[in-house]
Amino acid sequence: MSRYLLIAFTFFTGLTYAQTDSTKSATSLVKDLKLTNAVIISHLDKQEDRFSLEVAMSEVFSATGVKNVVSLNLLKQGGDPQVLITDSMTNVLAQKGYNTLLLVSVRGYDKKFRPSSQNFSLAEDLAAENLFPLYKEEIVSVTFEFHFYRNGQLVYTDLLKIPGASSREKVLRKLRKRLAKKVVKDWK
Repeated sequence: MSRYLLIAFTFFTGLTYAQTDSTKSATSLVKDLKLTNAVIISHLDKQEDRFSLEVAMSEVFSATGVKNVVSLNLLKQGGDPQVLITDSMTNVLAQKGYNTLLLVSVRGYDKKFRPSSQNFSLAEDLAAENLFPLYKEEIVSVTFEFHFYRNGQLVYTDLLKIPGASSREKVLRKLRKRLAKKVVKDWK
């Protein structure tokens, strides 16, 4: 019996540790991201949240000189994001000058998180379930996670915490402000 308790304790301690903050804010598989273009894909369940997040990010990227397009302009309404990684769509995007896919999702609320350490394929990442909406009542902060893919391979992961998230509009407004600084400082 005590062996099972020890195993359960070890497992839950590991889970708790995996969700704590680390001193490193980004996991980089490339030395410098050097972001010049991006197809923005928000990984949220609600259509209005996806639209709001993609538009907010597109505005920031445009203002900071990063060529971008949102996935909602490439997909039919309610379309499967897996279409974005088909050969035909990849060729169309390459002809238009896009070589980076950016998958953004809500990592969680009110805690300090580390970037994901798992190296998902793009297809697996697109198929993964999203657990959190853009805004949730009675939260204090929202943490966004960004996965950058080039040639179907994960090349960079980063987090952005938005404190003082007392409304959906405030989350989006603060995201625009903080994301602009992050793009210029860390991603370009």
